[in-house]
Amino acid sequence: MKTSKFNLSTMKIIALVLFLIGTMSSCDTKSSKQETTEQTEKGKAAEGHEHDSIETKNASHDETSGNEGGADSIMWMPSDQPFSGRLKLVEGDAKMLNMTTSSDSDGSKVLNLSLSGESILLLFDDTFENVGANLQFKTDNFQGQVAIVHHYMDIADYDYLALTNSSMQLGRMEKGKNTVLDKKANKMPNDWSTMRLSAAGDHYKGSLNDKLINHGHAEAMAAGRVGILIEGKGKIILKMMEVVKLSE
Repeated sequence: MKTSKFNLSTMKIIALVLFLIGTMSSCDTKSSKQETTEQTEKGKAAEGHEHDSIETKNASHDETSGNEGGADSIMWMPSDQPFSGRLKLVEGDAKMLNMTTSSDSDGSKVLNLSLSGESILLLFDDTFENVGANLQFKTDNFQGQVAIVHHYMDIADYDYLALTNSSMQLGRMEKGKNTVLDKKANKMPNDWSTMRLSAAGDHYKGSLNDKLINHGHAEAMAAGRVGILIEGKGKIILKMMEVVKLSE
């Protein structure tokens, strides 16, 4: 009888020990699985953060590239070597212009040009369809015209906003034929001025010193180059030109 009780107690102890071992093994397995899960989640989080960082870097790089490419906008200001940048002298003799650069009262560089009756054409290589352009300039005893040309294809095909000593007008040269879209009486200013053009779809507008002067309509043209056309006698000073892409 005593042996039977002893065997029963021994079996209970063995069963308890096996139960405790199984419980500890289960806890270790769960702990291992939890650690593995946490490590996996941390790995995914780290991987996701790294991916976001790459995307952010790429977005920043793309944005920088877009600005450098100038597809949407161009800003020109004179340098010590005129027309060595993106704005190029396409028509005219540089030697006849007596070109010099100097500093304005605000410290910005300006380009001084002296004309004796000839015409000069300055163009950017970039092409625009819907376009806006600002030109800052000043004249000194100048007789002639200063124009922003746009949608320029060649000397016989382009649109323009032109300012003379007596008027300001929007127009189109097509196969050498000039068509005036709108013309208003206006004097050539003798101080720093900003001539502004916008051409979006079939709407064309011209402003001088933030005052709307011209508004015309014509069939939209294919994308073309943008620049400055100057004809006449006297001195003209250029400070800045900006060209931007517009939505229709």
